[in-house]
Amino acid sequence: METLQEYFSTRVSGFLDDTGLSRTRFGRMALGDPNLMRRIEGGRSPTLRTADRVLAFISGFDRESGGARHKPHRPRYRKPASRTKKAKRNRAMSKQQTEPGTSRSVRFVRLPEVMARTGLSRSTIYVMVAAGRFPKPVPLGARAVGWIESELDDWLRDRIAKRRHVEGTGTGRGLATRAKR
Repeated sequence: METLQEYFSTRVSGFLDDTGLSRTRFGRMALGDPNLMRRIEGGRSPTLRTADRVLAFISGFDRESGGARHKPHRPRYRKPASRTKKAKRNRAMSKQQTEPGTSRSVRFVRLPEVMARTGLSRSTIYVMVAAGRFPKPVPLGARAVGWIESELDDWLRDRIAKRRHVEGTGTGRGLATRAKR
C-alpha cells in the first residue's frame, strides 16, 4: 500500500507527462502558485488541503479545453471593514472593567473611534483642534496620532454640561419660543 505522498507524486508526475504542461504552469493553474512543484520536489510535503485541491484539479482537467473550463479556485477578495465597524470593535474591547482602588491606565483613542464617539467628521475635528476647542492629539509614531481617552471623555462631559446650562437659562430656542409666534 502506497502512502499519500507517494500517490500524490505519482499522480502529479503522470499528469505532467500526459499533458506536457510545465511544472510552473501546472502550479499556476492548479493553485495559482508557480513554485508549487519546486517546493514539493525540494522535499516539502503538501498539506492535505493542498493535495486535495491539486488532485481535484487533475481529475477535473479537460485535455481538449486546455483547462480553460476549470480555473483554479482563488479566494474572493474580502472588503476591509468600514471605519464605523472598526470603531465599534475598538469600543467593545475598551469597555474592560478595572478593579476598584486601582488607577486606570492611559488609553489612546484613534481617529475612527473619536469620530464615532463624537459624531464629528475628520476635518471638523482637526479644525476644532486648531481653534483650541477640542483636545489635541498625541503623536504616537511617525504618522500616527491618538487622543487621550480621559481628555476626550472630559470634552464630551463639558459639551453635555454646556447644553444643560443653555437649556436651563432659557436663552435657547425651545418650544416656548415657537408657541409665542
